[in-house]
Amino acid sequence: MTVADQHLIDEALVALQAIDKGVIGAQGGQKAVRLVEHNGGDCVLKVVAIGGTSDDTLKRASREVELLASIDNPNVVRVVSSLVTLGEPVHGAAWIEEYLDGEDLGPLLGGRQWTWDEARAMGIDVANGLAAGHERKVIHRDLSANNVRRLSNGTYKVLDFGFARHTLLSQVTFAGQPGTFGYLSPEHLNSHSGGPMQMSDVFQVGNLMYNALTGQLPYPWTGDQQDYADRLRSGAMVPVTSHRADLTQAQAEIIAKALHPQPARRFINAAALRKALEATP
Repeated sequence: MTVADQHLIDEALVALQAIDKGVIGAQGGQKAVRLVEHNGGDCVLKVVAIGGTSDDTLKRASREVELLASIDNPNVVRVVSSLVTLGEPVHGAAWIEEYLDGEDLGPLLGGRQWTWDEARAMGIDVANGLAAGHERKVIHRDLSANNVRRLSNGTYKVLDFGFARHTLLSQVTFAGQPGTFGYLSPEHLNSHSGGPMQMSDVFQVGNLMYNALTGQLPYPWTGDQQDYADRLRSGAMVPVTSHRADLTQAQAEIIAKALHPQPARRFINAAALRKALEATP
């Protein structure tokens, strides 16, 4: 696999006139993320390695930056530079996004059970960000807890919007669509047809809310691919009310509908989920 190594990162820093301030997130792989100083302030540099003329990564990255540049939404990360290509022939691409304080959602889940108000506020923000992409016919596809960030003011923002829809990078190793174990929708298991759609993003918001409310994932990854796939396809999860008897019927029904194994029986898109959450105190 082509890797976004330090040499490529250094090229990106020069091309975008940024000063490196250290690693953000996981290291290694085709994509690197760095904290940088750019135009006098903290920003985030994203660099992707491109492996030859048959690699579609440049096209995917271009779509990502174009999408982010077209969105003005408080719940979607903002791009602050154009995409630049690196090398001749091109072997990398890079761009700069706004720096977001706070922390990723991942470390905030799996501990205490959130109140409905807390989970609802998160769900509304995340659904609102996804809705901005859905309006442009783009599906996130990999809405894991580490692709959502809670800012210090309590606002949630969706990260990696658009790029996640196209990238082949994934924690999934069996035949299917890119995504993250524990956060997949049933449609992610399809290799060729019927893959992730707008209702799949809805499923993943429901997944995050269930996790927040219960401290557990509805479909936890245990290391057995077949068992995980079977549970996901059949809808074999513990109802949210088994963990949270304090939820009202209307609240529980929203989670159940968002997580329905059949896409047609979920909310049609993120905007519909947001509307339902806003109407359910």
